Amino acid sequence: ARHYSAYVIGLFPSIYDWVVNVSNMSPIQDFDTGGNSNLTGLPQWFGVLAWKRGALLVSFVWVAMLVMVIDRRWKTAGIWALVAAFLACCGIIHVPEAGFENFSQPTWEQCESYPDNCWPFAEQWMFFVSYLMLFATFALIELSRKYKFDPALLPPLMDETTHAFNDWFADAAIEVHMHTHSPTEEVDAPIIEKSSQMKPDLQMEPDHHVKVVDDPDSTHQTGKTYVSNGKDDSSLGDNVVIVPGDDEEFGA
Repeated sequence: ARHYSAYVIGLFPSIYDWVVNVSNMSPIQDFDTGGNSNLTGLPQWFGVLAWKRGALLVSFVWVAMLVMVIDRRWKTAGIWALVAAFLACCGIIHVPEAGFENFSQPTWEQCESYPDNCWPFAEQWMFFVSYLMLFATFALIELSRKYKFDPALLPPLMDETTHAFNDWFADAAIEVHMHTHSPTEEVDAPIIEKSSQMKPDLQMEPDHHVKVVDDPDSTHQTGKTYVSNGKDDSSLGDNVVIVPGDDEEFGA
């Protein structure tokens, strides 16, 4: 619930994009003046156009950044500010054309007549520097908290959802490991006799061998010791499984 404000702010760029389109106020270039002939006459409208450009990406980075701010995770918020700075530097967000051609000058849609009468805050480098300033602010707050320059700064909020996705792909990692590496390795029979997890009454025939599998915590029966003597004997121990031959497929 504490993140609702970030989600609401994340809606603004798409709302601005919708407002511009539904109001039939999309930028139209006047080839006589070189500027935007479809303006409302309000200086605030230029800000709406800046939020509209790259609306989905703007929403994405702002929600991520604000969620980290709300949780007082300043380091991660700074990383998202750097991501936004990179996008703004390349002209992917806030300006109509990607690239560096208009890096130090406004584009035509921010001008009543280009290049003489333009909104003075629409240059691409300004958005880039603004996000760098956010990054510097978050970094200073994090340093002040970490080294206790300001005792009023509280530690990051950590709850049960903080690491909720950490183990989502744990099983997938095991599957990848088993498909890209041999799940077993052959070892000499004397090694199994030294295993503390086996009972001393295990008898091995001279021509039998043992296969030991990694990943003791896996749910795919790995971590067990497989003895190829063709008998099923529960007295061998919990981590010992009898399999009926040397060429059987183990683990899955």
